[in-house]
Amino acid sequence: MAEKLLQAPILDPQEIIKLIPQKPPFVMVDKLHDYTKLTGITGFLVPDDNILVDNGIFSEPGLIEHMAQSMSLHRGYQGYISGLEKPQTGFIGAIKSVEIFRLPKAGEELTTHVEILHEVMKVTLVTAKTLDKNEQVIATSEMKTVTVD
Repeated sequence: MAEKLLQAPILDPQEIIKLIPQKPPFVMVDKLHDYTKLTGITGFLVPDDNILVDNGIFSEPGLIEHMAQSMSLHRGYQGYISGLEKPQTGFIGAIKSVEIFRLPKAGEELTTHVEILHEVMKVTLVTAKTLDKNEQVIATSEMKTVTVD
């Protein structure tokens, strides 16, 4: 079992923003529940006024971006505990697979589990699984992210 490196969940959205390169209105994570070297659990309460909410529904691009930002938050916390002054910038390099079983509504709380499968230089292969409040899987993905700085 991997060592948990997060003393207490980070539930303040203002603290989360310090850990990711994304800035409002393009922030799709607002909590870090758990962190180990290879895994993380993030959260996001989908606001009605989110830029990727349309007619009260969090869109497919929003859900994909949330999963990618969950990885970004994992990477950002890793940098923070390593002493980096600011989060590293990255992007989705490739999406191997995405399955969306349903789109969440504004006001729903999402919980996403990320796991690093492989890392070579600045390219990371990661899986993400997003659950609703009833712990039903609503989306999964496998993607490569690239860190650029």
